[in-house]
Amino acid sequence: MKLEFEEKESEEKENHDRWLISWADFLTLLFTFFVALYALSTVDKQKAEDLSVSLKTVFKIIDPPIKKDIEKPDVIKELERALSQYPEITIKENHRGYVIKLQDTVLFKSGEYELNESAKEILDKIVLSLRLLPNKISIEGHTDNVPVKSMTVRSNWDLSSLRALSVLYYFKDSGISPDRLSATGYGEYRPIADNETEEGRAKNRRVEIVLLR
Repeated sequence: MKLEFEEKESEEKENHDRWLISWADFLTLLFTFFVALYALSTVDKQKAEDLSVSLKTVFKIIDPPIKKDIEKPDVIKELERALSQYPEITIKENHRGYVIKLQDTVLFKSGEYELNESAKEILDKIVLSLRLLPNKISIEGHTDNVPVKSMTVRSNWDLSSLRALSVLYYFKDSGISPDRLSATGYGEYRPIADNETEEGRAKNRRVEIVLLR
């Protein structure tokens, strides 16, 4: 009887001490959490991102699916159909969103930044689609590297900025909320083709309308 009692007492003691395992796990997690906080306060952004990935890997944390802002591909398809008659206009998707690229000849006369009459017909088609989407819109002007010869424009940088602003103001006057719009001029500094050829320079002279994610 005494032996049986001692065995039971031993089992109870063993079961009683199991909480220490959970407590140790908790302390480990707490320590890791504070180390992460300290690290995030003292390292740069890239190191912080690396740390986040490492912690997610260790603790098997799965990120929720990323919800994209643009969730109406039918609108984009309709816009592509509406603009299909213009070979100077393309719509591509990249990491930023949907990029509507217009060569400068469909919007402006050479060296100018005021919209021509045919430009307004094209922009009206774009506005109809943009109204159906909630995305922010970045309007970006680009030029080739040929110096501008004008009394009113100092440089390609000015020209690209003024062209982007012309499109922005047209969108605003057409009913697109100003808080969705921004304009940037990049001048000759973001070419997509070789400026040594006329064909390349023509590709570089463009306005890009970006529906941001």
